[in-house]
Amino acid sequence: MTHSVTRVWVVAGTLAALLACNKSNPVQPTVVAPALASPSDGAQIRNSDQPVTLIVSSGISTQSGATYTFEVATDAGFATRVQTKDGISGGAGGQTEVKLDSLIAGRDYWWRARANVGGTPGAFSGASKFTIGPAVTVSTPSPIAPLTNAQTSPRPALRVTNVTATGSVGAITYKFEIATSAAFTTLIASVTVTQGINETGYIPTSDLPTGTILFWRATAIDASSGTTSSPSGVQSFTAIPFSQAERIANQLGIVLWPGNQPPGSVGHATMGETGPFGVGWQVQTLHYRPENVTLQSPDAESLRLFDLLDRGLDPDAAIGWMVTNRYPTNALWYPPPEKAVIGLHYVYLASRGKVVVNSTWDVVLRVE
Repeated sequence: MTHSVTRVWVVAGTLAALLACNKSNPVQPTVVAPALASPSDGAQIRNSDQPVTLIVSSGISTQSGATYTFEVATDAGFATRVQTKDGISGGAGGQTEVKLDSLIAGRDYWWRARANVGGTPGAFSGASKFTIGPAVTVSTPSPIAPLTNAQTSPRPALRVTNVTATGSVGAITYKFEIATSAAFTTLIASVTVTQGINETGYIPTSDLPTGTILFWRATAIDASSGTTSSPSGVQSFTAIPFSQAERIANQLGIVLWPGNQPPGSVGHATMGETGPFGVGWQVQTLHYRPENVTLQSPDAESLRLFDLLDRGLDPDAAIGWMVTNRYPTNALWYPPPEKAVIGLHYVYLASRGKVVVNSTWDVVLRVE
């Protein structure tokens, strides 16, 4: 019995000695460097896509509880480190990521990472390079028309001044939005168009709701850099049904007022129907015999002049407004008492009863 007990104590003593030895000389964990997943080496990142997120495949260790250190530098040797993110806990799914602070645009950067376990740092991964694209700024477009409280046709021309941009800018586009509220929570239209000369506009291709207040704004976009401007100031307008001239212009595919919009509201003139006084305002083909010319009637010039008469302008004022606002016209006004006609190249616009304002106007084919 005594011999047996002695053997047990020998074994126990040996085990205690081994445990004491392990406590004083713990086994060091083996830590493998993580693999860099994103951004990939040579990645080009737009400045507008900052902040950059660094992602690694988690390192392998003989112990759990690893944390990670990320370093970013402006040189491949990491002599000039610009950001260090330390103590980042390992992520799920075998990947760990960290979001950087904003970096200076238009520069190259190198990044690397390592795992740390139980106070033991592993080796750094190899370095990977990425480039932040140049900084681009885009000013805010200014609305031209329609401005707040305007009344428009159901297909108004929304217009803004072109923006100014700095940096390496590509083609600028403009997003026009129309909504039923100033918060733009319910959009009626959202369309992107290319930049025009000096100003950019958008005309809806279908009628907007009439008789209700609508809101619009425009935002300039540089797609190459992903930079967007602040939206233009919100403007409100109310669409009203098409005027007499606009209805015919739509049939002809003519934009009645692509530039500056005329003053006044319609309701001051009437289009004469076909009859003894003229050929009528319906779309038709006419023949001007003195020059053997076949022409389409009415044309844009006739419709614009009538629309101004419909808005309450007298003939002289209508012709003057057309000239001042760069709408082509060669119209001449022949006032009463001898006549009451606006002479165009092949036709007259003739006022019934020689009434200048609030009159019925006929299209009359010239014969001389």
